[in-house]
Amino acid sequence: MSQIMQLQLGQLTTNTSGTKYLPVSSGDGPAVHQTEWLRILWHPNAFNDPEARRLNICFELRDETAQFFRDVETALLPLLADRTQQDSAILGKLTGGHFMSCLKETRRGMRFLKAKLNWDRIRFWDAEGSAVEEPGDLTGRLARARIELRQIWCMPPQCGLTLVVTDLQLEEAAAPTC
Repeated sequence: MSQIMQLQLGQLTTNTSGTKYLPVSSGDGPAVHQTEWLRILWHPNAFNDPEARRLNICFELRDETAQFFRDVETALLPLLADRTQQDSAILGKLTGGHFMSCLKETRRGMRFLKAKLNWDRIRFWDAEGSAVEEPGDLTGRLARARIELRQIWCMPPQCGLTLVVTDLQLEEAAAPTC
């Protein structure tokens, strides 16, 4: 198992749409992971909503990153199962099939990591660590991401880990647009 922080689940909260959340933290604060350089597969988008500010971002996986997030999910499952036994309102009876992984695969076999970002809050940096105001199109660009393991969402019969990208360090400049 790769080295992961000690993870803890917070108190159950429910939003107005009925989705339940269990905040994830490490022993000393937010659970945060800094990735290696990963290729951003597509410019962040929200399906069918061009005005959305909370968007999906997908990174091509490397073995180390895939292993880290597999280990995180493996560590979270017993915590979630224990919490579910204490409070069946969370998800009812939990089985492994209910957990939706943040590690995905396209129909063509490309593996990727799916996360969220808030376009109004994310910070962009260049390779030297200087702030970038307008990053341009992110498609195909290499980036190191600071990812918060924010919460486990529970919407019966499924649940999963929400990852939020708070910072992106971009290795290369955006291609000029015509």
